[in-house]
Amino acid sequence: MARPALSASRGLEIIDFLAAFPGRAFTLSDIARAAKMNVASCHAVLHALVGRGYLRRDEAGKTYVLGPALVAVGSSAIRSNPLVARAQTAAEELSRDMNLPVLLTAVVGDDILAVASVPDASGRSPAMRVGQRMPLVPPVGAPFLAWSNQAAIDAWIARMAPSGDRDFIKEWRRALAEIRKRGYQVSLRAPESRHVATLMAEMASARKETTYKEKMIDMIHSVDERVFHPKSIDDDKKYEVALIAAPIFEKNGEAAFSLCLTELPRQLTGATIKTHAERLIGTCLQVMREDRAA
Repeated sequence: MARPALSASRGLEIIDFLAAFPGRAFTLSDIARAAKMNVASCHAVLHALVGRGYLRRDEAGKTYVLGPALVAVGSSAIRSNPLVARAQTAAEELSRDMNLPVLLTAVVGDDILAVASVPDASGRSPAMRVGQRMPLVPPVGAPFLAWSNQAAIDAWIARMAPSGDRDFIKEWRRALAEIRKRGYQVSLRAPESRHVATLMAEMASARKETTYKEKMIDMIHSVDERVFHPKSIDDDKKYEVALIAAPIFEKNGEAAFSLCLTELPRQLTGATIKTHAERLIGTCLQVMREDRAA
């Protein structure tokens, strides 16, 4: 396995950091602290990125934001990945039809990346904004991992499993098997999930300091998600649902994206959950049919 070039990794880390805070400009010291780089090295990388148009420097405030070259790169990426465009269009249509916020995500390395974040008619948005990331640790990423190989599943669970906790591992394997059987994920609302959503919103609105990634990992690890994946969904029973998610598969059979219904009403009956899930799965299937017919 090739070793990553340090300067390239640092440049990508800086771009990822700025993408997580849309609309916010950062100083050299802010970026160096967030990327865990010394100021001299960070300045050299920033200079190279500005020179290629990937970042833009404001001379008056001596701050940096994402640059115009990334707009062109993004347009080219859409043309090179038509499944992304289809999935994004589907997310917008689903949000409009169901009047719910819809999130489209992808797995990128050890993170979940928000690819599209669609608000409902009232302006309510998913907790994640486009470009934001969350660490790929349970429960995050379950709609992807449910269809992964055993080695990937074991590695994912191990990132969250307390040492020697066989019950935790068994429970998560059961939960993933249930997601595969249903064809979708249902996560019930936990008290801590509100704090995660608040942190994501504060990141986007520039009120959180640049240690957000460490705070996010700590917060996820503080939540015991074993009890928040229902073993059964009874039509007449009411549930407090955090999200309903389903995968979109590439032609090679890998789960490439996940469409997620978020900000759901406070309580839903099991029958309503199933109706929402059927609509969500139908949308994912339509995206895949169009992709295969192209």
